[in-house]
Amino acid sequence: MNLAEVLGTSASRHGHRPGVTDTATGRSLTYAALAREAERVATFLASQGVGAHHRIGLLAPNETAHLPAAFGLLAAGACLVPIGQNLRPSELDQIVGGVDLNGCLASPRADAPLGAWSDAPALDGGECDGYRFRWIDRSRQAPAGFGALDPAFIRFTSGTTARSKGVVLSHAATLARVEAADAVLRLSPDDRIAWVLPLAYHFAVTIVAYVRAGAHVLMCADTLPGAVVDAIERHHATVLYASPLHLERIAGLRPRGRLDSVRLALSTSAPISAAAIARFEAGAGVPLGQAYGIIEAGLPCINTGHDGLAPTSVGRPVPGYDVALFSDQGERVPDGEGEVALRGSGLFSAYYSPWTLRSGVERDGWFITGDVGRFDAAGGLRLLGRTKTVIFVGGLKFFPDEVEACIDQFPGVLESRVFARAHPRLGEIPCAQVVPRGPRADVAALRAHCARLLSPWKVPVEFEEVASLPRTPGGKIVRWDARDDAAPPSERGTSE
Repeated sequence: MNLAEVLGTSASRHGHRPGVTDTATGRSLTYAALAREAERVATFLASQGVGAHHRIGLLAPNETAHLPAAFGLLAAGACLVPIGQNLRPSELDQIVGGVDLNGCLASPRADAPLGAWSDAPALDGGECDGYRFRWIDRSRQAPAGFGALDPAFIRFTSGTTARSKGVVLSHAATLARVEAADAVLRLSPDDRIAWVLPLAYHFAVTIVAYVRAGAHVLMCADTLPGAVVDAIERHHATVLYASPLHLERIAGLRPRGRLDSVRLALSTSAPISAAAIARFEAGAGVPLGQAYGIIEAGLPCINTGHDGLAPTSVGRPVPGYDVALFSDQGERVPDGEGEVALRGSGLFSAYYSPWTLRSGVERDGWFITGDVGRFDAAGGLRLLGRTKTVIFVGGLKFFPDEVEACIDQFPGVLESRVFARAHPRLGEIPCAQVVPRGPRADVAALRAHCARLLSPWKVPVEFEEVASLPRTPGGKIVRWDARDDAAPPSERGTSE
């Protein structure tokens, strides 16, 4: 099967219904129009020689044309490699070389073109008018066995704690992810989705799921909180799927910001603190859930906010997935904390470079995520942190997430990041960067606040005020530490 068939099916069932609307301009495409435009893109790419298993980049901002461009690439048989906006040259080079990129389709409104485009063939007319295609290296071959995986996407991991990796997703696995998520989300043609996330990093599961359901995607190119709330109110959005950063900003709009039309609000892309959840729910007047999103696995756990689970839980496993916890020794952990492992039909097929099939990184058929968590009494999974970010102080370990949750409860702090520095006697010490809500944070009071709520070894030794925290394009806080690098995280790049 090909994921482009999902759009074709929805066009036949819901052709007259709106599929996507730009909330700023009001420009809208029905499902029938989306299917026609995707076919136009596929025909154009075929005329340029694009065919099965070519790795083709898509460089486009959040715009209505992004959807038919993506589905057109898939319909042409290509493997879609999303390319984010505002990437640095080194990051672009990593994508081009890391997946043997053959060519690229680019919007005329893209911010980071790959080389000269003035002479590249362009689409003439239609929603993707002006989109240009250029071969980068048509002769580049994929590793043996790549085509047999029926690849649909190569997505790069977020690169918050290590070098980003190209993850190969098949058409069948992506559809399995969509079906599993929809068993919990229960999307319908009556849903209107307030979309604020970058399409280059959030498409394979969510957008395909919305299209499969015949839902209406409301493209909010302006993601400032006032504009988002205005779009939700004007279009009576029923679903909000956003990062903690977006949700925190919306929560700060009090007394404005109630989202009475929203039936489902989900936080994704990064952990969100209990304090942030409470602020959002108080301001928006709607329960906030969480989705556990992993590029290698999709959305294996979802907490809709209506399931009676703890707000900080990422939910129970969705149908089609098994979730287990393992100890450092590789033994199954029935109770307590352990490293999260997954099984299911929605898992990735391979890492592209170095070429490694999923079976090569699995442990007895389980994919080990690198997240540490535990199940609560209601069966919900609570994530405690990443194995790569654990901090050791005098032989005692803890995760920065716990300390950040404490800091973020302090009234004068908007958000924080905790990391380790090397120490000659203790091994490591915790340090924190904080973004104050006002001009300055009361650091002495903040330190006292942490000392009241945390064990002594968890209290940051240093508090540094910063204007903002570095994030990946998908909204995750970059998890650098200073174990082997004397430069503070704020002075280093955010790419890995």
